[in-house]
Amino acid sequence: MRRPMGLWEVSFRSRYEYPFMEMSGRYTGLPISMWCIWNRELLQVPTRDEAVLKGIERDIKKAGRVVDRWVEGDHARIFMLKCTCGTHDSPWNVWEKLDFTDAPPSVYKDGWGYFRLLTFDEDATRSLFREFGQRGPVELIRKREIALSVLPSSVWVNSLFDELTGKQVDALLKAHRYGYYASPRQVTTESIANAAGVARSTYEEHLRKAENRIMGELMPYLQLFASSEPPAERLPSKGTALDAAAETEA
Repeated sequence: MRRPMGLWEVSFRSRYEYPFMEMSGRYTGLPISMWCIWNRELLQVPTRDEAVLKGIERDIKKAGRVVDRWVEGDHARIFMLKCTCGTHDSPWNVWEKLDFTDAPPSVYKDGWGYFRLLTFDEDATRSLFREFGQRGPVELIRKREIALSVLPSSVWVNSLFDELTGKQVDALLKAHRYGYYASPRQVTTESIANAAGVARSTYEEHLRKAENRIMGELMPYLQLFASSEPPAERLPSKGTALDAAAETEA
C-alpha cells in the first residue's frame, strides 16, 4: 500500500564562505534576518548603534547592491538589496534545486546561517546535508514530520497591493517606518506629512485609502481563519435573560 504524502520540516545551521554568514561573524550576538523573494533580498538588522550599522552597510555593499534602506520603528534597520543569488554561492541555490522551500526568515548569527526548510521528500535531506557539508560545517537542529494543515492559505502580493497607487503605498510605508503603528504611537500623521512636504489632509487621505483597500482584500482570509477556529465565546441561547430583555423592549 502506498504511503500517504508527508510534509517534513528540517531546521539546521551551516557555515561556509558566504558573505552574509561571514558578515555576521564580525558582529557577535547580533542576529541578522534575511528574506529572499523574486529579485530582492531584505535584511533586518536589530540595532540602532550607528557604528555597527555603518560597518554592516559597508559589508552589505561589498556583497550586493543596496536599492533601499529605512528605519523600522525604534529598534531596527532594514536594507533591501538586488538579489545576490546569481553572484554568490547562496544557500537558496542549494535547496531550491533539491525541491526544498524555505520558511523565512533565514538568520545569520556569529558566522552561522540558521535555516528552516519544508519538503515532501524525506530522503532529499541526505542530499541537502551532503551539499552543505561540501561547503563547510553543517548541523541538524530538528527534523520532524508535520501535518499538511499547517500550510497557510496563500496570500499573493499582487492580490493585496495591485489596486494601491504609488502615493498610497508610500503613505503606508512611511507610517510604518516612522512608528505610526507602534504602541504607544510614536508619531502623528501631521508629523509624517510635514516630513514628506504635503498637507496633512492629503497624506491622511492616501493613508486611509491604502488601509481600507488592504483590509478589504484581507477580509476573506480572516474569515477563512475565523471559520477554522472555535468561537471565542458562545452566543446566548434561546430562553436566556438576554432574549427576555429583547422581547420586553419589543
